Amino acid sequence: MNIKEFENKIIDELKKIIDEIITHNLELNISAKARAGAEISDWLEKKFVEHTNNHKYFENSEGSPKGKTKNPWDAKTIFKINELREEIWIDFKAFKATSANSNPDIGTPNKIIEFIESGNFYYVFVHVFYQSKDDGLEFVQSNKSYSQLYFLKNISSTFRRNPKNQLQVNISAPPEYRTRGEFIKLLMEKIKESHTRQIEISKRALENVDKNFDKLMKANRNSETELTKKLKKLK
Repeated sequence: MNIKEFENKIIDELKKIIDEIITHNLELNISAKARAGAEISDWLEKKFVEHTNNHKYFENSEGSPKGKTKNPWDAKTIFKINELREEIWIDFKAFKATSANSNPDIGTPNKIIEFIESGNFYYVFVHVFYQSKDDGLEFVQSNKSYSQLYFLKNISSTFRRNPKNQLQVNISAPPEYRTRGEFIKLLMEKIKESHTRQIEISKRALENVDKNFDKLMKANRNSETELTKKLKKLK
């Protein structure tokens, strides 16, 4: 088994679990409101931990600690084949079926860098879609499937880092296979591009600061002169 086959095996086994969870729970008693996506993610997290208890390929699954909104993963697990063990981080994302062109933040690059530096690599996005139904919601298919899974390493090359230090990508942008080394190179390029954009924006802003200073000082002198004249006329 080579690395690509190993990666495909992880995704295939994860997808079997997610699809089984959804097909057995097509409707949820969760209101399709603004926070529905977060509630569905929490629900999937719990179900994943339950479904991987005594699983052939996954062990030691756990959900994110409650109250830690900045936790780097929604769930983490160990993928096992014989004596091989690989830690996997999972990010569950639930989207309204009408949000196919949204560009959500998908996490800071810092956590990915730290994850790789610690000797790991596989961060998985699990996308599911829903729509409102009566007093709750129901899962719907996208591209004839209830779930879309891919590794961060295979993210669309259209992703970018925004000024908030968050990676961002259109959820409809298809993943692109690349090696682990190719992903590291691409990630560093995206970070450099982002900082370069910020530097250029800051340079222009600094130039405007000087221009605005001169304009403001001139405007103040004129208004201050007029105010002084008016004050002299007061008794």
